[in-house]
Amino acid sequence: MMRVLVVSAEAGHHPALAEMIGRFGHQVTVAHSGEQALQQAATALPDIVLLDVELPGMDGYETAPRLKSQADGIHLPIIFMTHLNDEQTLLRCLSVGGDDFLATPIEPIMLQAKLRSHFRLRELSRTLVEKNRSLAWHSARVQREHDIVEHILQNALSRNFLDYEHLQTYLSPATSFNGDLCLSASGPLGNLYVFMGDFTGHGLAPATGALPLSQAFFTMVERGVSVAEMAAEFNHRLAQLLPDDMFCAAFIAELSASGERLTYWNGGMPDALVLDQQQRLSKRLPASHMALGILADDDFDSRVTNLRLSAGMSLVLYTDGLIELHNSQQQSLSEQGLIDLLAAQPSLDIDRVVSAIEAFRGDTPQRDDVSLAILRCCATGIKEREPEYEHQGLPFQLQVDLTAAELRELDPVADVVQSLGQFRGIRDHRTTLYLLLAEAYNNALEHGILGLDSSLKEQHEGFERYYQLRQQRLATLEQAEISFQIRYLPQQACLHMNIRNSGSSWSPSVSARQQLATREYGRGLELMERLCDELALSDNGRCLSLVYSLNS
Repeated sequence: MMRVLVVSAEAGHHPALAEMIGRFGHQVTVAHSGEQALQQAATALPDIVLLDVELPGMDGYETAPRLKSQADGIHLPIIFMTHLNDEQTLLRCLSVGGDDFLATPIEPIMLQAKLRSHFRLRELSRTLVEKNRSLAWHSARVQREHDIVEHILQNALSRNFLDYEHLQTYLSPATSFNGDLCLSASGPLGNLYVFMGDFTGHGLAPATGALPLSQAFFTMVERGVSVAEMAAEFNHRLAQLLPDDMFCAAFIAELSASGERLTYWNGGMPDALVLDQQQRLSKRLPASHMALGILADDDFDSRVTNLRLSAGMSLVLYTDGLIELHNSQQQSLSEQGLIDLLAAQPSLDIDRVVSAIEAFRGDTPQRDDVSLAILRCCATGIKEREPEYEHQGLPFQLQVDLTAAELRELDPVADVVQSLGQFRGIRDHRTTLYLLLAEAYNNALEHGILGLDSSLKEQHEGFERYYQLRQQRLATLEQAEISFQIRYLPQQACLHMNIRNSGSSWSPSVSARQQLATREYGRGLELMERLCDELALSDNGRCLSLVYSLNS
């Protein structure tokens, strides 16, 4: 049943019309003037209006648009009733909001057909308005939830050290929320940590992964943990939290306070670029690990790479969204295109670089999140924090003995450093201790146990061949042993560390060590000598002894 408002000044007309409409099964309300029609419409809420053109006072032309304005956004069909059939009258009826005409005298069949037709339009309009209101409510609710998440993310990232003077960043999300993440924080030893991550997809879902990861990052930086420990902890958390179809490609780096050493872990990210002072490519830092959140703890590889840096070098990090940007000719920027673009700049100014990137992209839509970070590798200038605790008062000794089976499956250094980090006065030194013990362990394993020669790395594709041999020999290893013996002497506030292996002798001469230090490989002993107070090789190179002062 529809509600019909009849507006007619002819006393003999509207009773018959009302009776006719009533026989169709509809509810009828009658008004005799335009003013009365507006009042009746406000209370009766008609579905259709039958309106005379000629009315006392406010005529049909003036009444029609005012009736429409009272309809609360829902289409209100107005059918003009007129005995006039000239073209100007009909056009004017349409121009003021009329939807149809009925010529008087009115034919019942014609009236019923028009009422049904216009009522269907009215119902369609009502449905559309209700759905639009529902969508508007849901949209407002989603926006409110987005605002809450954005507020939480901003608070979570409030400790982000992206305003560090030697770090420039550019992050451009494809949607409201960024699936890329760039974090930076200063460590307790004047060192700088940088994290760049790229979660699967873009938008709100991957952005929520930034919450647990950023909290873990800032907490671990505060404690001065190693890059390897960070990678393992991030992987553990994300593997527990993320669904199976989500992961986070990540690059984690630690720049020493002097700016001369970079320790990094690359899991699934594009090659990081090390540039010289002229913005020319000096070295690529490729991914050698799976992304975070995929592997179980036992399968995850947290081993890091150490790189010695020269004066004036810069580290460039970016997500795949950058090199996959397309221009109007559907050409992607590509890694080589980025290298050429950086080399063409007069300086590594982020604004200049971004302008060049935008010039390449033109008006082509951005399909993925885009992130870029440029870190100038120099002395950080970050003040070293005072130790939070006094040194451990009691002496202790830690002994770890690894057999061939454990050497094949485990990376023990992170566990050893984690154990040491439980003691007062040592936890702030975990990054340096990890570097020392990782280099010592790798020397013992690769040169002592596996008999690998670092000079292999000097050949074409030598690094790849070297690590292939490492994996092959490690897989077939049957009898071998590496032991860690670490003693803490509270009076001297130092650690005495012996790393012994059961392999063949290996003891490079001083001249050989100096020669190795000038190459892209073989810098492990030199690095250890710079980090510790004393270093000595004995038993034909099978035993490496280190002394590390906790006051340094």
